[in-house]
Formats: sequence, structure tokens, C-alpha cells
Amino acid sequence: MNDSKGDLGSRRDRHEHIGMGFIGPEGFRWIVNNPQLFSLPLILETPKGSDLKEDIENLGILRSLLKK
Repeated sequence: MNDSKGDLGSRRDRHEHIGMGFIGPEGFRWIVNNPQLFSLPLILETPKGSDLKEDIENLGILRSLLKK
């Protein structure tokens, strides 16, 4: 799970924080609420510092997009 610094078809794999790239929050809302994806493991691949604070923030954003 990572947003993309490059637009679709750019052929560049540049990771961005959730909701801050070309996929955007609505794309991730679709991903986290799609029943066909519920059984798949998802790996967070966003930029991070040594304290992993960014992981906590990105996971919080993903959780906030879940329909209740």
C-alpha cells in the first residue's frame, strides 16, 4: 500500500504517503472497502523515518477510510 508520485502509465515506482499522490484518498477508500480484496495481505510501502511515525499516520488514514 502506497500512493504514487507518478501518474498512471509513468512507468515510475515512486512511493508517496497515503492520500498524497495520484491515487488519492478516494482510490484508497475503494481499495480498503472492496470485499474482493478483504482476504489479501497488504504491505505498507510508504516513505518512513527511523521512528516509523509515518507508518502510524498512514495506517490511521487507511483506517479512517473504512466504512463502518
